[in-house]
Amino acid sequence: MRVPIHVRGTAEDGNEFEEAAHTEAVSARGSMARIPRQPKMGSEMAVTNRFSQQTAKFRVAWLGKKPADGLWEVGIEAIGPLEDFWGLRFPSEPAS
Repeated sequence: MRVPIHVRGTAEDGNEFEEAAHTEAVSARGSMARIPRQPKMGSEMAVTNRFSQQTAKFRVAWLGKKPADGLWEVGIEAIGPLEDFWGLRFPSEPAS
């Protein structure tokens, strides 16, 4: 699901950045986003859903390669519960 987002975080070079970006896929626990700057692995990012204007904290969980279009594929995991952050309801996980 493509959702326009705004990301604020720390780049691989240690500098802070703020960029417009978008998701390629979303889940109850995070997202695969495409962003113009390479974030630092393991760093925290503030992500704002530009549809709802809600902001949540995420952690950079994985980095893909930089494709020819210049947008990094970045896996981000939510630090806290997302609830309705993406505007979707995800099924509850079964109890273990």
